Amino acid sequence: VGRGAWIVALNTALMAGLGNLAYSMILADTSRSLLSSAGLDFSRTACLIGVTVIVLFPICLVRKLEMLAPFSVVGLAGMLFTVIVMFIRCKDGSYTAGGRYVNDLPPELR
Repeated sequence: VGRGAWIVALNTALMAGLGNLAYSMILADTSRSLLSSAGLDFSRTACLIGVTVIVLFPICLVRKLEMLAPFSVVGLAGMLFTVIVMFIRCKDGSYTAGGRYVNDLPPELR
């Protein structure tokens, strides 16, 4: 092992840590939107800490990732469902002028 091996180890740790932070931020924003649509108002910071501590940290502690395999299928099904719904909404004009959901868009996106 050479003298610069610590650089590789540091780079690997930083990439994993920053990737986890990025996913935490995305999940926090999503959960905040979902909670606010249910009438619950939480700050972005509270959602970020909650998602990281309640969801991501326990996953990081798992030693064998094979127990997460069923959730991979669920995630794939969710992505497929999203693509199908987006395609349907694109073709039926729901978000175009006069469409069913156009008023739900922020004014700058209309």
